[in-house]
Amino acid sequence: MTLAFVFDSVGFGEWFVLLAVVLIVVGPRRLPSAARTLGQYYSKFRRAADNFKRQLMDMDTEFDRAAREVERTVDDGAAASSTASSTESAAYPGHEAASAAGAGGQA
Repeated sequence: MTLAFVFDSVGFGEWFVLLAVVLIVVGPRRLPSAARTLGQYYSKFRRAADNFKRQLMDMDTEFDRAAREVERTVDDGAAASSTASSTESAAYPGHEAASAAGAGGQA
């Protein structure tokens, strides 16, 4: 939420009434210290919100990196499996035909 949203949604008359109420409740002598305290709390809130947003972005980045690593591992395993099966069929040329005949004879 930006300050432009707050300033656009509240009119001049509402700001004037709000300022009058704050002056009555806080008083003109304590108004600067109250504004300073409010600014400090706002600053702390912004830092906490930015820190939270940064942590979420870091988690998202870590998740993406882990997903890519898992995908790479699966791809490497599939490639190794296909290489092993082609090597096995080359080493035993009658192996595929024998296993197909054996499966057909059992069914």
